[in-house]
This record gives sequence, C-alpha cells and structure tokens, in this order.
Amino acid sequence: MSSEQRDIADGTLVVRTAKEGDTHVISLCGELDLANAGTAETALEASLAETASRVVIDMRELEFIDSTGIALLVAALGNNDGDERVCFIPSAAPAVTRVLELTGLSERLPLADA
Repeated sequence: MSSEQRDIADGTLVVRTAKEGDTHVISLCGELDLANAGTAETALEASLAETASRVVIDMRELEFIDSTGIALLVAALGNNDGDERVCFIPSAAPAVTRVLELTGLSERLPLADA
C-alpha cells in the first residue's frame, strides 16, 4: 500500500514517486533524455537523501533513453556500495532494452524482486 504518491510531468517524461514503507519507488514513464533528466535526477536524489532503505527505479513505462538517462542510471548504481540499495525494474521497450544492452548496463543493473 502506497502511503504517498506524486507525479511530475516534464515534457515527454512523467516521474511518478511513491513511498511504500521504507521503500521509495520512482517510476519513469515516457522518454528520459537531456531535456528532462534533471527532473528524474531530482526525484532520485530526494529519495536517496531520505532514510529510504531501498529505492526502486521502475522503467516499465520508459519508451526511450539517451546518454543523459544512461548517465543517471550509472550514477544511481554508484549509490549501492555493495548493498543494492538502488534496484531496477527493466523496460520492455525495444529502444530502451537495446541501449541498455549496447552499454552493458542490462547486465549490471540489480533487479528488484517481483
């Protein structure tokens, strides 16, 4: 059960944040690119700054990602320090899947439990 949910729209991206106990879920919907990566980064930084024991980045509704979005995911991985505090739900969109495979991130992203 979600105790708090908020949507932020920025052009072609919607960032949906929700708190489920001490887990924060950041859902990325649409396109994550140079024009709106700051919005996603702000949501991620806010979740990490709070006492969330886990941050889940849900990319199921992400349809496109560019190098700026990839850099954001790499930075999120840097917050794990071996404990996988940040984990991911992958996108099924071919454009996103292909970029993650080409960059090698598809093999490095710790996946959230179903």
